[in-house]
Amino acid sequence: MTPLRIAALALLALGASCGTRDSENDSSDLLETAWQSYKQQYIQPPGNSVDPARGGETISEAQGYAMLRAAWMRDKTTFDLVFRWTDRHLKRPDGLYSWRWTSAGGGRVLDSNTASDANQEIAFALIVASRVFNDPELLVRARHLLAAIRTHERIDLPSGWFPSAGDWAVSRRITNLSYFLPYAYPYFARADPGGRWEGVIEAGYDLLAKALQRQNTRLVPDFIAVTADGNPGALPADSGVSADFTSDAMRIYWRVAVDCRWHKRVSACSDPLDASQVTSMLARDGALFTKYRVDGSVLERVESTSFYGAVLPYLLTHAPAAAQALRARHLSASAVQRLISSPNRYYDLNWVWFGLAAADGYIDTRTPPIGGF
Repeated sequence: MTPLRIAALALLALGASCGTRDSENDSSDLLETAWQSYKQQYIQPPGNSVDPARGGETISEAQGYAMLRAAWMRDKTTFDLVFRWTDRHLKRPDGLYSWRWTSAGGGRVLDSNTASDANQEIAFALIVASRVFNDPELLVRARHLLAAIRTHERIDLPSGWFPSAGDWAVSRRITNLSYFLPYAYPYFARADPGGRWEGVIEAGYDLLAKALQRQNTRLVPDFIAVTADGNPGALPADSGVSADFTSDAMRIYWRVAVDCRWHKRVSACSDPLDASQVTSMLARDGALFTKYRVDGSVLERVESTSFYGAVLPYLLTHAPAAAQALRARHLSASAVQRLISSPNRYYDLNWVWFGLAAADGYIDTRTPPIGGF
């Protein structure tokens, strides 16, 4: 790939209209293969996605990922199957979804608490699916879920609100910044005009900026507390959640990159996460790992394929030469084919798929415009 072509890709992410594709790195066939393999390995006949690393348990995040990918793949059969199972087994009386279920003992919810990222992923999948499958009832379901999210998973701020990490985190004002889906909020605002979703975008980028301004902080922590005046605060000592940067927080790179691609938002396109931090980590270690302190020092030297997928579209905009090198070394077609054939790689298979689909413009062309709802 020539330097001119690399520069053109960066400009594409920043200023070109959505719906174009990078023909040189067109991964559509590989994405189709990966999806078919994922269904066979991880989605059970009743419609629940299982993670072998969790002993075959199902979590709401996995259901949201499967629904969203099915909508983007135009796979209505799988979408309907997964959504029906999710609704039947995880839906709570308040309209949110429990996050953890086991098939043991005939099947039961292990933890009825919620995860706000999963609920938002499901809501966005319902919105996309309502158009691509021409099913208005799915949009109605999305509206009900969005109302439940802003009612039961919110942290109130002086100028609005922001999603908590889940219903369990509201009273303690705990959030996870990788649960921030800025690319989806304009769709949410269209579907749920009373929800003040545009304000959530502003609040999220403000929290990101302030979190990274804290002393000795180069990477976004998994979880933070939010003070009454809307600033990042220390987690409660007994919170039991991570203040490090792990394979959980790494998702924020993908989310900001997609927001830049789709909405050309200045907050997203101005390198708010500082791509040089990732490129320096790659230069230092030759790999990206599953766990770091927020100062960038390594806590666990286990290579993270998920991190490569999540960061690829972000680097494509802000450090295109690094993106090219990362893809050639870690996300080539042959590397992805090996991943597809490996067992117990549920998380990696999701985030590599998302990364390639965003980097190559695949999901740009398969996400209906906001005005169509």
